Amino acid sequence: MMPLSLQTIRTGGYGLGAILDELESQGISASELLRHAGIRSVDTRLTKAQRTRVLRSAYMLSSEPLTAISAGKRQRIHQFGVYGFALATSTNLGEAFAFGIQHLDLSGAVLRISFNVEKSIGVLRSHNPHALGDLLQFIAEFWRSSMVSLLGEILEDPFPSILMRFPYPRPKHADAYNQIFNCKMEFDSPTMEWHFDANVLTKPCPSANSVTTSICQEFCHSIISDEYSATGLQRELRSFVLANSARRITAKAAAQAVGLSQRTLFRRLADERVNFQGLVDQIRASLACEYLKNTRLTVTEISERCGYSDEANFRKAFARWKTTSPSLWRASHQS
Repeated sequence: MMPLSLQTIRTGGYGLGAILDELESQGISASELLRHAGIRSVDTRLTKAQRTRVLRSAYMLSSEPLTAISAGKRQRIHQFGVYGFALATSTNLGEAFAFGIQHLDLSGAVLRISFNVEKSIGVLRSHNPHALGDLLQFIAEFWRSSMVSLLGEILEDPFPSILMRFPYPRPKHADAYNQIFNCKMEFDSPTMEWHFDANVLTKPCPSANSVTTSICQEFCHSIISDEYSATGLQRELRSFVLANSARRITAKAAAQAVGLSQRTLFRRLADERVNFQGLVDQIRASLACEYLKNTRLTVTEISERCGYSDEANFRKAFARWKTTSPSLWRASHQS
């Protein structure tokens, strides 16, 4: 089974799992990458310095010029953990952008990025990019291609980029830029910017779900403010449960999702004084309460969205969580 530190990096957020997958396709193991980066154990979230070390090691170990771009093309929402689900379930892309910038550290960004709309053009600016030194081009390629992939998946449509500015010379593989970015590009630019059609910000997100968004955003905020002390394993499990909330959650499936045997999963959780079913129930209880408070869904519909095929079992579970019935809880929490 995969060591917890590797699985934390692969599925625990920041989008670094795509780097691991790309290097493994080149014959460079994830273990080798982490050894080179000097990272022995990751039980909580990666620091910016650790993320930069992982990217530097990827840059140094790979001999393929398209590594960063190819890795970015592999990105999927789930590789950004709860942060990715918060973006994907936003009402529209504008809401996703606002949340994404506010919680930028969870995206794995290693530069400060600002966002504003100038007339009808959205502009993302990366500040002080030359601080990255020889990593500038590699990181720029990785995160630009990652974001194009992520935004395309959220929209289920190509992202309408207009112009990209890069503060370094035109690379020999610039044709690969044309294929993925599909917009005008300027190299040797004094700034690092990404311009796009701001009208896309009003476009609804196909996976919009206000309840899931609310829970994901609250969790992301607690991580940023250090109010939530969950380990990497607990965050991975939370992401898995939220992504599969309408299905029956089994320990076997959860263990497979985080790269552990069921026995090892239970042992690690026991070491953290956490019960698997208790963690699942906590997330389901949060979902149920959000649905009851903020929607007009029936109790039957809510039970199905919380993974219960039998409404009676949901009612029993809710009474166990909140010591009252769903209907009475809803009545006491709606204005």
